[in-house]
Amino acid sequence: MPSNLHPLFVHFPIALLLSYVALDWAGRIWKDRAFTQAAWYTLLLGLAGTLVTVITGLLVARGLPADSPALTTLNLHKSIGIATFVVFGLQAVCYARNRGTYTRGKQALHTVIQLIGVALLVTTGYFGGELVYTFGVGVSALLP
Repeated sequence: MPSNLHPLFVHFPIALLLSYVALDWAGRIWKDRAFTQAAWYTLLLGLAGTLVTVITGLLVARGLPADSPALTTLNLHKSIGIATFVVFGLQAVCYARNRGTYTRGKQALHTVIQLIGVALLVTTGYFGGELVYTFGVGVSALLP
């Protein structure tokens, strides 16, 4: 598998999952069901994109040598990426069970889980950037 597939897919889940959170909050603020429905479909698309991104990332990660100095960062990136998928997957299950309508207590928990998901998403991106810009993973050497 070409190593450039993972970076091609990675931007979709970032944009979609952040948009999901923004749409969900907009639905709460303006009490508009259209935002809530848009949030649901955006979450599903974000999860699908995250799954593809995780799979392509795991396939590319197999090519990193066992003695690479980037291995610790790669393992963090991989673990946090999988955790991001799990957290937003939990959001989808809760959303489906409650049809986007929550009691006050559940709404607070829902928001906390969203914030954890966003923090994980940002952290995953940070470590992905470290892999590329600090360790040069997936970057071709410049020709003289």
